[in-house]
Amino acid sequence: MQGIVSFHPVDLSFFDKTVEPLVAGEKVNPEEYLDRAARVRAAAGEARRYKLALETQLELLEPPPPPSEGTVWEKVRSRLERFDFKPDPLSRLIAEKVEPDLQLHGRPFLITEGSADRVAALVDEYLSAPGESAVNSLILEQLIRVDPSLGGKIEPVDTEPFSSEMVYRRELLALMKILFDLPQAARQHGSWRRGGGESIPASEALPEELPWLAVYLHSRVVPFWTGRNVDGLDTVCRAAEVEAPGCLSSPRRLFSRSCEEFSGLREALGYELTSRRGLGAFVPPEEIPDLLSFLSAEGSRMIQAASHHGEGPTCATLLRKIRECARYAEGHGMGYLEASGILPVELPAAAPAPGSVSF
Repeated sequence: MQGIVSFHPVDLSFFDKTVEPLVAGEKVNPEEYLDRAARVRAAAGEARRYKLALETQLELLEPPPPPSEGTVWEKVRSRLERFDFKPDPLSRLIAEKVEPDLQLHGRPFLITEGSADRVAALVDEYLSAPGESAVNSLILEQLIRVDPSLGGKIEPVDTEPFSSEMVYRRELLALMKILFDLPQAARQHGSWRRGGGESIPASEALPEELPWLAVYLHSRVVPFWTGRNVDGLDTVCRAAEVEAPGCLSSPRRLFSRSCEEFSGLREALGYELTSRRGLGAFVPPEEIPDLLSFLSAEGSRMIQAASHHGEGPTCATLLRKIRECARYAEGHGMGYLEASGILPVELPAAAPAPGSVSF
């Protein structure tokens, strides 16, 4: 799978009390959701500034590239400087103790803890942090955990500021409105314009767009784990010739009312990731212990199989992300879900373009 694959602890009440009523044409009160989304974005954005600082330090491990233009002597001198290049000591320290794919690009916020239980606890601490100073205190603790010297040496990177909270709330409301408008258009045999692009029958757009959009909105308030250019658990099991756990199922449970009304939606929801913007396997809350047991029992075999193809470390990190996500879900009575194409909340390009309806 190319692009971003995400692993979500799933709060079923969001789908039962927000998504399904909107799809049915009912009203909901979005205020609590919008307040939570604003707090999550603020905390994630502050953590991102420190992640970028760590990434910048890691880039200093490599000497500057030779100039593409210049005199022969300048090019020779550049090669000699590259030969004598000595990485910055701080960069070497970070490279020894930080795993970028897990701690910078995999977990929500900035978390350097070792155990899945501690990771879960830190996610909750970020979510309950009352303001920027509290978030910064959590970040500092995580940096010191890597190495005591990092606490005073890592300065956050200034990034492009977020849109205002009011603008962000309007953006989320516009996306929630799609959950109301698209089913209405499908019922009335209308058409749907994708993000200002081509128009297609709303009944065709609904199975493709509505489930992913619902999970996207959920991801703005419930932190999740990400992987780059990896696959879902079912695909990884098949590649490793390990039987996938029986707890993996279709995410139809999240849209049970909607599936009864829209047969195309039911047919479109499988449990394997097949597109760059889709949903994959779902595990209901009561079967999360089965998922964790499977990872403990079969994880080593899967990593060993991946090692034969030079992908052992990648597989190990992927399974660790899935385990951490499942452990968080277990502790909160949530389910587990895989998706593709959902970017972390702190990235400016994360929001999808809304569509429009016509009859």
